[in-house]
Amino acid sequence: MAQQLAQPESKPRLLFVDDEQRVLNSMRIMFRRQFDLYLASHGAEALEIVRHKDIDVIVADHRMPQMTGVEVLTKVRSMSPRTVRILLTGYADLDAVEGSINDGEVFRFLTKPCAPDQLRETVSLAAKLAREAPVPAPGAAEETQEDLEAESVLEIIMESDTVVEVGPGAQAPPRPSVPRPAEARVSAPAARPSFDPAATDVIARPFAPAPEAAPASEAASAPEAASAAAAAIAAAAAKPRLAGGLGVIVFSNDEEVLSTVQAAVRGRLPVYRATNIVQVVKVLTEHRPGVLVTDISEDKATIQAMTARLKEHLPELVTIAVSQHRDVLDMVWLINHGQIFRFLRKPLSSGRCAISLQAALKHHRALLKNPHLVKRHEVVNTGDSGVLEGVLSKLKGMRRLWASV
Repeated sequence: MAQQLAQPESKPRLLFVDDEQRVLNSMRIMFRRQFDLYLASHGAEALEIVRHKDIDVIVADHRMPQMTGVEVLTKVRSMSPRTVRILLTGYADLDAVEGSINDGEVFRFLTKPCAPDQLRETVSLAAKLAREAPVPAPGAAEETQEDLEAESVLEIIMESDTVVEVGPGAQAPPRPSVPRPAEARVSAPAARPSFDPAATDVIARPFAPAPEAAPASEAASAPEAASAAAAAIAAAAAKPRLAGGLGVIVFSNDEEVLSTVQAAVRGRLPVYRATNIVQVVKVLTEHRPGVLVTDISEDKATIQAMTARLKEHLPELVTIAVSQHRDVLDMVWLINHGQIFRFLRKPLSSGRCAISLQAALKHHRALLKNPHLVKRHEVVNTGDSGVLEGVLSKLKGMRRLWASV
């Protein structure tokens, strides 16, 4: 049975999950006055509590029998999206860290022994965010036409791959041809929207369905009607619109990373290439992509600092980190200081990359639509400054650009 400590209902609800009773006893002493506290000794018990109680924060140990902490937090993410999730473990477990990013989407990763002040500060911040920035229930917000079109962009797979190079000698890819009216069929279903690579940051509207037939007395000849309908379809397809947040920037010198991202989006979205931080800023300010794929294999310290600063300036930007190496300290740092959304190992799988990009783009749009959720992605301030800060400070006006889309 869960150990509930009776507290006023106004207090935030905190759930600790650990298979060691001495740890639970310590948590009771530390948090019983500030929180409405629940304690569970295994994963199934914790999930039962979440099922019946509106938990604000859950802190789970990873190494537990039957169900790991990552598995618990992953299930909680589905059951109660508003619950802020923290993983606490005493083991340098690479799978646990990677799982906490990709599956549990944790707010913080803390290692044992954790200083009491750090634990209190982290839990208090998580509780504050849970109360101030609740996650909206699925379907709570009415879907706009823009949302429906964006959703179709994320779900449809196209044949071609497109990349826009940024830097010396960069050239825009050739514009794809638009079918002539004679090549279109009136009886064909509404076509899917397509990305115009020559425009770099626009997505065409979906084709319009064929118009209804006019009465027999007013109808034109069949060839004329077919030609008019086909022309209307082609005109609708050629009409561009801003693709707010539907773009990906790849910060890497690895051609394989770039080609894998291209293959993953299959020409549906613009993919921008950057090979240094100045180019990253240029792409972000000019094209407003919502997802950053950053390769942390080289110049790790600089890229980590950039990731943290970007999250401070642009919390709506969703970051996917890639590397051929898995380092516990690096990944924990990127969770706590950069709030990275996914971690992918090289060589990248096109399928896994596509799934991660789709989730990241949806997450970015959710942050734009619900600005209060941005608070849930606050990062630990690194205190870095200098040249990097001077470059990234140009992004302070970027959020207004996203807001104008």
